[in-house]
Amino acid sequence: MTFKFVFRAGAALSIIYTAGCIPLTVGSTAQPVPVGTTVHSMSMYVVPNSVHDSIDNRSYPRYGIDPEVRFGLDDRSDIGVRAPSFSGIVANYKRRLNGVSQAPGAATAIMVGGGLVNWGDHAHLEATLITSAEDNDRFTPYGGIRAMQVIPINKGAVHDSPTLGGFFGARIGTRTTGISPEIGVFYDHSALRLRKGNVLIVPAITIHGDFARFLLPW
Repeated sequence: MTFKFVFRAGAALSIIYTAGCIPLTVGSTAQPVPVGTTVHSMSMYVVPNSVHDSIDNRSYPRYGIDPEVRFGLDDRSDIGVRAPSFSGIVANYKRRLNGVSQAPGAATAIMVGGGLVNWGDHAHLEATLITSAEDNDRFTPYGGIRAMQVIPINKGAVHDSPTLGGFFGARIGTRTTGISPEIGVFYDHSALRLRKGNVLIVPAITIHGDFARFLLPW
């Protein structure tokens, strides 16, 4: 009984520690924020089977909340700043590849960035290719591919393999008043061997701007 308690306590601490990990959600279309505009969002996600209890042969999920703010830089690009599970800081630059930000039609963008994650134990690098349908105020689907890598910068921080995968979602409403359900599928080797398997399926939802006003438009 004592050993089980110690194991579960260690697993709980591991969940708390690893909850501050890499940003596993995107939560935005390929269209950059208009120049001079600021947009806030909050992404909430769950990683099922994130920590495996080998004693009882059970797996436990891990939850995360990532606040983000994006600023429009020019007529083709914006910059975002995100705090992955409030345990790090990551900045990224998004640039539309097929026309200016507000050009009509489907959009394709590249997003690259980096920062500190895992309470400052790792440097983080990321690259994302996003494509989305023509932007509108009701339903805008988006999807893409994403690659991430963490690099140990503190003594004792673990080394990890790249995280690679794809995502698909849809913004319901506008970028300032809406929500974006999303699902990501990633290949991610567990450096700490906390779970079985290397495939992560990550359901998420991102809230954009004034969600209450979106629900109650009057």
